[in-house]
Amino acid sequence: MTQATSKRRGATYELERGYRRMIIPAILAVAIFAIVPLAGMLALSFSDYHLIRGSKGEFGFHNFARLLSDQRLVNSIYVMSVLSIFGVAAQVVIGTAVAVGLQKIVGKWRLGRVLFLVPYAVPHVAVALIWLSLFTPTLSPINAFFDLFGFTVPTFLTTQNDAMFAIIVADTWTNFPFAMLIILAALQGISTDLDEAAAIDGASRVKTFIFITLPLLMPALLMVTLFRFIDSLKHFPMIFVITKGGPGRSTQATNFYAYVQTFQNSNVAYGAAIAVLLFLMAALISFYVARLNQRVSQ
Repeated sequence: MTQATSKRRGATYELERGYRRMIIPAILAVAIFAIVPLAGMLALSFSDYHLIRGSKGEFGFHNFARLLSDQRLVNSIYVMSVLSIFGVAAQVVIGTAVAVGLQKIVGKWRLGRVLFLVPYAVPHVAVALIWLSLFTPTLSPINAFFDLFGFTVPTFLTTQNDAMFAIIVADTWTNFPFAMLIILAALQGISTDLDEAAAIDGASRVKTFIFITLPLLMPALLMVTLFRFIDSLKHFPMIFVITKGGPGRSTQATNFYAYVQTFQNSNVAYGAAIAVLLFLMAALISFYVARLNQRVSQ
């Protein structure tokens, strides 16, 4: 081994040690703010702790056994699935459409990209309050406008399907800019030579998008879907402000049901078990979509 090679290896080793030291704060942050709370939640889920009655010191799987026969939990999973599937689909479709529209003019109209990002920058509670006013007949300017022409607007917060539609609309409005931004970046990474070659061969813009652009966008679309689907499991602010789980219990998603059990029914242990179930569902979905994304990228 020459002296120069030895020096290079020594420099590489020191550089790697420096990188390891740099990620220590991030590892500590993840441990403190993610792993420790998760471990505490897992421990609570095996206990019998009640916010009022306290704990008898019993540990076991009784909370998870109760999950299997809880019809309200089944309904909450159904509500969460409907909100997530239709909400994420709408966000990805609208985000992709807006990204394609902005692709050609983003250099000339940079303000357009900023304007479309405004909903994503607004806090979810503020967005929920805005849409609550729009869906409340006595407050909504939309209702007042249609009343001038004698049209009746449905009261969206009085039936289950309409209330779920209201939450999906509010969630889509505030989150589609995330999909738009990722898809726009992916579009700008696709060579324009492909579009020009397709145009020379006589392909229309629609066929070019379906058969050339869309397959190249598939990794970005899957990544957006993954992130938005995981984030969509956290519908709590929209539900809490707009519907409060109603009418009745028709819009109680799983995370909202965990809140009801923990803070309204004071059953902390059972609420933690529901949260653990929700975490496992998110982990399984993440694993599946990540594997699918890996296959598409190869």
